[in-house]
Amino acid sequence: MALIKRNITFIDGYNVINKWGELKEISRIDLADARDKLIEEMAEYKSLSGEELVIVFDAYNLDRVKETIVEKYGMKIVFTKRFQTADTYIERELAKANRHHNIKVVTDDGAIQTQVTSKGASRVTALELRQDLDTMRGQIKRKRKEDFNQNFKTFPISDKLSDVIDKIKEDLENKS
Repeated sequence: MALIKRNITFIDGYNVINKWGELKEISRIDLADARDKLIEEMAEYKSLSGEELVIVFDAYNLDRVKETIVEKYGMKIVFTKRFQTADTYIERELAKANRHHNIKVVTDDGAIQTQVTSKGASRVTALELRQDLDTMRGQIKRKRKEDFNQNFKTFPISDKLSDVIDKIKEDLENKS
């Protein structure tokens, strides 16, 4: 039986929260809200990219005795045990994958980035992840517009009505 390579992305959750301005602001008020917002953003990323996502939140300074893994929106959300960092969890999982899959790790931690690339995985910074998500959203928006324009042209309408609709579209585009 042939092994199918999977695209798996590990995300250092708190690292991303601290690098994305809007999430950092939310975390100053309520860290749980920032985690939830990141999870929602990553659910959208997962649906657009098709990658398997594992978001890791470390419990280094908490009293969590054992590791907790929750499935949400088709992603794994990992809360590490006490004295375990997200980095050590990701390192362990990276060793298990052993080049059988396409692995990507999202972190801004330089030491982890070096280790990740030495193991054959790719590394992405938190801001690059944000750019990827924004790019995918833009592609979807453009595709919807193209589809609308293509479908619109197939409707039998008068030239006068077509001119009115074009004017409305132009006005809407100028507002955004």
